[in-house]
Amino acid sequence: MAKKKYKTGLVLSGGGARGFAHLGAIQALHEAGIYPDVISGVSAGAIVGAFYAYGMSPEDTLDLLKEKGLFDYSKFNFPLNGLLSLKGLIKEVKDNIPCEDISELSKPAFFAATNLNKGTIEYHNKGNLCNVVAASACIPILFSPIEVDGALYIDGGTFDNLPVTPIMNDCEQIIAINISPIRPVKELNSMLQIAARVFQLSVNATVVKSLDHCDLVIAPDQLADYSILDSSVADEVYKIGYEEAKKELSKLST
Repeated sequence: MAKKKYKTGLVLSGGGARGFAHLGAIQALHEAGIYPDVISGVSAGAIVGAFYAYGMSPEDTLDLLKEKGLFDYSKFNFPLNGLLSLKGLIKEVKDNIPCEDISELSKPAFFAATNLNKGTIEYHNKGNLCNVVAASACIPILFSPIEVDGALYIDGGTFDNLPVTPIMNDCEQIIAINISPIRPVKELNSMLQIAARVFQLSVNATVVKSLDHCDLVIAPDQLADYSILDSSVADEVYKIGYEEAKKELSKLST
């Protein structure tokens, strides 16, 4: 059997403000001596993946994202055209990751984004880092599409919310962190919440097909109780990701 290009690949799903759970899970992986060699992320997973692939620690990334409110979509106000801008996200990525191109990151990384013009999913491992990450995180209806190389892009989760595809043939093992569990909700009190819920339900079906290609899946069910729009409980969500990863890792050693 031919030797694989990478030992361990890490796949990070979308999930809005639940993205802090990615950081907790990565911290648990580090404590177990697991340091992924290649990253594939989408939406919130692309944001976390960019900082992680650059070389920032999970704890430092947690502090930065909390401070900047990059996952706190509930604080945005709708402009008259009903679409929000991701200019703030682009600025923060640019200010804190001194890499213009994805290929310049310390770890190889792929970021999934949906080409709105072609109606297809794309996995970018090169190109303008800020714009591609913003495109990957561009939840439709909530945010204005991002232009990359003359085409309009939206959230990659539209087609693939657990992007195993670009790395599944190159890794000895693949670890996936899925932060998008679904549970019934009693109240939806705003257009923002309704739009987010519709998108969340639509992307959930894309995850199932990816799970068969993963050797370890970290999927904290408790995250269903947390909004994908509000980062005010970042530390709590981080801990949930950490504890779930520790639990799954303990099963491997028994």
